[in-house]
Amino acid sequence: MNTLKNLGLILSVGLVSSLCVTRAAELMPESDEAYRQRMQWFTDAQFGLFIHYGVYSTLGGEWNGQPVQKYAEWIQRWGQITPEEYIPLAANFRPDKLDADRWVKTAREAGMKYMVITTKHHEGFCLWDSAYTEYDLGEATGFDRDILGELKAACDKYGLKFGTYYSIIDWHHPSQRASLVSGMQTPMNDKEGYVAYMKAQLKELIERYHPAVMWFDGDWAKWWTMDDGIDLYNYLRGLDPELIINNRVAKRSQFKKDYGTPENSTPDAALDHVWEACWTVNHSWGFKKSDTRWKSTKELIQKQIDINTKGGNLLLNVGPQADGSWPEESIQQLKAMGAWNAAHHEAVYGADVVAAPVQSWGKIAQAKGSTPETGELFAYVFDWPENGKLPMKNVTFGKVAAFTFENDPLPVSTSERGIEIDCSSATTDPFATVLRLKYAGGMTPMGSADQALEHSGNELILQARSATLEGQAITLENNSHIGFWTNPEATASWTLDVPAPGKYRVKALYSCAKGYDGSDARLTVAGKTLTAVVKPTAGWRRFEVLELGVVNLNEVGATDCSLGFGNTRGKALFNLKSLIFEPIEP
Repeated sequence: MNTLKNLGLILSVGLVSSLCVTRAAELMPESDEAYRQRMQWFTDAQFGLFIHYGVYSTLGGEWNGQPVQKYAEWIQRWGQITPEEYIPLAANFRPDKLDADRWVKTAREAGMKYMVITTKHHEGFCLWDSAYTEYDLGEATGFDRDILGELKAACDKYGLKFGTYYSIIDWHHPSQRASLVSGMQTPMNDKEGYVAYMKAQLKELIERYHPAVMWFDGDWAKWWTMDDGIDLYNYLRGLDPELIINNRVAKRSQFKKDYGTPENSTPDAALDHVWEACWTVNHSWGFKKSDTRWKSTKELIQKQIDINTKGGNLLLNVGPQADGSWPEESIQQLKAMGAWNAAHHEAVYGADVVAAPVQSWGKIAQAKGSTPETGELFAYVFDWPENGKLPMKNVTFGKVAAFTFENDPLPVSTSERGIEIDCSSATTDPFATVLRLKYAGGMTPMGSADQALEHSGNELILQARSATLEGQAITLENNSHIGFWTNPEATASWTLDVPAPGKYRVKALYSCAKGYDGSDARLTVAGKTLTAVVKPTAGWRRFEVLELGVVNLNEVGATDCSLGFGNTRGKALFNLKSLIFEPIEP
């Protein structure tokens, strides 16, 4: 170890008394107004870029010539690679083709307003030359460029906010290193020393790169407590009072400041706190050669709309190849999204959440500055009506001043249950068609037929429309629920992405008319089976919650999930809108 690194580690231990002595039980004081001002750029952003990049990128999801299951950035865990085998791989990490200007320009052209890069993932490798470790983009590689500095400069040039991801767990640090990463939990034999190390490195990142966002992960470690997270949050805000920090700095199931982070899952409705949903362009976060599960442009654009109209940001991930270049499919998808965002700029960045019932054909938002008395709505039509007549149900208006498509008026008729728009003269967009409605005299949303569900943002939600359906009769109805589930052999299946290990309570949002009820709903997930008897609801349109039971999901990543009949006693299983996996407090 060279003198500078050795001095850095000695200093980090010496800092323990000043950095770790206080166990903060409360957050540093901040008024609601100060919080809103600090968060304003973030809540306006709508769309950001996530980058997963590290030593794992050099393997591309393969070890000893064979593909390794699940996420590529977890390959040290899933490939059962020992530290003696894994650590030397850093010598192969040379991002010679990393073009920071092109990365950030591509993000800006996609409509993104900020980026977050994994400066240290669970493997412990640092993407900057840190004074506190040799396992970094310096000694470990011999690569002589400051890629974080280049990315920060490019973000400043193109007007994006720069963010840094930092993992709380660290498979390389001596406090946690094991002969084999065999589970989700890391050992801990020197917590004070490791916390001092983290704080010293985070101080380095803040002072050297001035990130606008600090994005944490790995909060599921049992040795990391809420008090630890609050202490770290206060420490970082003391270094930079304007810094925005995600909720995984503490325990995500309990902590909401500065914003929540649903992963590979989008809430059913708007949340009562600021949030951002992170998704991937394909499936794996880090680069994986065998991962060809690219999401379509339509799916990505509709996902962004779904998130934005519920008040969240979409943080969309790209996994660069080892040399720093991007997979061509990632570039093409971001370009296509950028073209749509540019063509609908006001409907993307000028939209706000509106209290209106869910529509089967798409999403609704209101223009910023609108009120319940007067304003404008954006209607994002995903599924175009074959007869050209678009119903907006369960909402009434004192007066519809105008309904337009690209400034051309569309005829509107009204009823007690809502309005119907004749959009037969409009040209459909292959991804989402945007219509605009100006109203006056008040807008009155009418009650939803669904049982009220409270969402924290930590739930994992499997929507009916994303299921793979097998068997006769079973079908997706109105793009909103699975219906005609009368065949005992029919099943619905999903891939469930588990962001953090833990115990989950599983619920189904279902309906079942009396006389059709009585069969068992049987759910199989992660090799475990849950069964519940289906009870009748107040008709097929009345959706209620069915408790399926509790399941332990102890491994991060993708797992299969299948739903079908257990014992068949009724004429049908049920209609299904979604499955909800609700984390249970430890």
